[in-house]
Amino acid sequence: MEEVTEHSEHHSFGDYWPSAGIVGAIFGVITFAIGLAFGYMQISSEPTGALLTPMTISGVVVCLVVAIAGAISVWHFTSEVSPFLKLGQGAIIGFLTGVAITVVSVFLNEVWHLVDPDYTEKYLEAVVANFEAMDMPAETKDQLIDSTVESIRTGRSVVQQLFYGIPMYGILNMISAMVGVKIFGKKKDQETF
Repeated sequence: MEEVTEHSEHHSFGDYWPSAGIVGAIFGVITFAIGLAFGYMQISSEPTGALLTPMTISGVVVCLVVAIAGAISVWHFTSEVSPFLKLGQGAIIGFLTGVAITVVSVFLNEVWHLVDPDYTEKYLEAVVANFEAMDMPAETKDQLIDSTVESIRTGRSVVQQLFYGIPMYGILNMISAMVGVKIFGKKKDQETF
């Protein structure tokens, strides 16, 4: 009897979700925890007037952490489902990972606001106090405060968090997943028997 050695490179959409969902859920919890930790660091810090605050650092740290999730999803997929993966398939896994990260972190943010309903107001007070300590013209300072307060308050809606988070984390993870395909994926001619 002839043994079939050809591996299908056509995976169904449902094949991608376990890897994207598991890694996305883990990184969603991690990004929520990092954001929460930096948020409370901002709340508890003294207003110095410096531009480099926990608020500004948190965005960079979260993006750097999230950037590896797509590659890890591809690693999981190549380990559990199939080692044969094309760049486009990796991009789909990466985007789905970004969706999962966003949904989990937004859900946890909403739950946290039930645990600590004053979190956003305390955070805003700390941010505004730091801006007020900055050495800049009063008009510029007022504009900076108003725009920041407005963006934090309007950015609290679930729809807006999803609207910004899904494309941002999705595209970031598409890129890292495509890198992951090159690192972890195999081509047909690399197959060993």
